[in-house]
Amino acid sequence: MKEKLKTALAFLIVASVIVSGSILGALDDAGDIYPTDAALIMLYGESHGYRPYYDLELKLWQECYAEGSRDLFMELPYYTGEFLNIWMKEPSDGILDDIFEDIAGTLSGNDDFRDLLISIRETCPDTVFHGTDVGHQYDTTGKRYLEYLGSRGLTESEEYRLAEECIRQGKEYYSEYSPNGISPVREKYMIKNFIGAYSRCGGRVMGIYGSYHTDTSSPDVMFFSLRERYGNAVSSVKLSSLAMQRDPLRIGVCFSGILFMVMLMVPNILWARGRQPEGYDKVSGSENRILLALERIGEAAVSVCLLIFPSMEPGVKLLPEGLFIDLRTIMWLCAFVLMILYECYWARYFRSERTLKDFYSSFAGFPVAGASLPVIAAAILGIYSKNPVMILSSLILGVGHIGIHAAHRRQALGDEDEKRGRSFISSINIK
Repeated sequence: MKEKLKTALAFLIVASVIVSGSILGALDDAGDIYPTDAALIMLYGESHGYRPYYDLELKLWQECYAEGSRDLFMELPYYTGEFLNIWMKEPSDGILDDIFEDIAGTLSGNDDFRDLLISIRETCPDTVFHGTDVGHQYDTTGKRYLEYLGSRGLTESEEYRLAEECIRQGKEYYSEYSPNGISPVREKYMIKNFIGAYSRCGGRVMGIYGSYHTDTSSPDVMFFSLRERYGNAVSSVKLSSLAMQRDPLRIGVCFSGILFMVMLMVPNILWARGRQPEGYDKVSGSENRILLALERIGEAAVSVCLLIFPSMEPGVKLLPEGLFIDLRTIMWLCAFVLMILYECYWARYFRSERTLKDFYSSFAGFPVAGASLPVIAAAILGIYSKNPVMILSSLILGVGHIGIHAAHRRQALGDEDEKRGRSFISSINIK
């Protein structure tokens, strides 16, 4: 009864970790509103000046562009966006050079942001930029844009009026400038400018803004007002969330998988080199062929999965906002702890008399621990990474490997009971 209680407790703990990891992961994602087919305004929140975010933005925009979108909203002043639209049709980068000279020293004034814009021009040439921020660089970029329009006789145009309004907003914002950029005045104008720009283009658009402005939990920022106005047509996702996501089936090198493989192989190599229990050849000679085939297939499949799927790495990443930990990682930790128990099981076996009973014993509540611990660990990694190949492989391995070990254990214990019975009868006859 005591052994059964230990087993029940062990499996209850494992099940609790899996359920908790799944729930925590879902709660962690709750702050994001992912775009659906009905989404018309798809916002993405970034931390400025970070190359991996720019790479994500390019990929996201290329996907939207391929689906027919052409309007890209950015956290730029109106006139900067208009200058970019002119530059998109120019053979040289003179306009772009002037823009980056003006924004030098800001978070966006870097080669990575410049590369993003160039890549957009090369791969999505019909992109139309919409700047909806207040008038940063109003005395350089803003002034130059008004001069550009004036030289073409467009001082009465809507473009000129919008540029002047953006400059006025910038002057008002900087008159009460906040070092961190957070300002009710700025937010009010960003909302107004976004709505105005969207009324001029309509359709499905994508927006790239600092994650403060796209925060889904704050009623004081741009997202909240847009959501109130446009309803479910507005989505908002933090790029940090996308950066933490992994394709379950992407092929690569899984370094933690290599560690798991080492933990699996080393004790088995030592066991194979003369540390097998007495009588093992007898019980292994009667193995079920179907279970044996499943065991071999499962071993090969799980080994390959551990080595080639990086989705099974622990979900920890250093991003500009700080250290991010995917809360599902508690499942990875559980799998790792099970492998530590697996090593402890082998250490106990190697120090024992190495009988069949020792080999097929339970450990920490897990029956036939030499088979069940690695199989359960592999299954948890599959669930953690949402990798169907790993889940299926661990199930196949479990049926074969645990099935064989359980059969061997029953046979070994049966032989031991029979031996004890014969010894008891012999002792009675002697008496």
